[in-house]
Amino acid sequence: MYNYLKDNRGKLLVLPLFIYWFALLIGTSLPSDVSVEIFELSDKLKHFLAYLILAFLLGLNLHFQEKWEFASKNYFFITLLITVIYGAADEIHQIWIPNRSAEFYDWLADLLGSLLGIIFAKYFIHFLCKFKTIS
Repeated sequence: MYNYLKDNRGKLLVLPLFIYWFALLIGTSLPSDVSVEIFELSDKLKHFLAYLILAFLLGLNLHFQEKWEFASKNYFFITLLITVIYGAADEIHQIWIPNRSAEFYDWLADLLGSLLGIIFAKYFIHFLCKFKTIS
């Protein structure tokens, strides 16, 4: 499975990350009265889950990319740094979106979701590495 992900990174990791991140950007750029509620969740839980998924996908992408060895080896910290900065920028950009606001606790939920997402990615990669030589 490890080698399969590595060999098919474009369609299994890059494309889902691109689609998800684009959808996240669009979703946070719409006025809050325009957004569609699929599940009734608290605002902070939505932030937490959104960034958990983002960090998981980004962490996997950074780990499996082969262009920059530094990024691959340090995917945990780079992912956390990118998602924390992006979360702050996203909160600031929402100041100009009707019916939205920038909130420190939203950013904190983004940070905590990012941290858990990258921890999940790390354990997922560790799990895959156990079976790397089996296939």
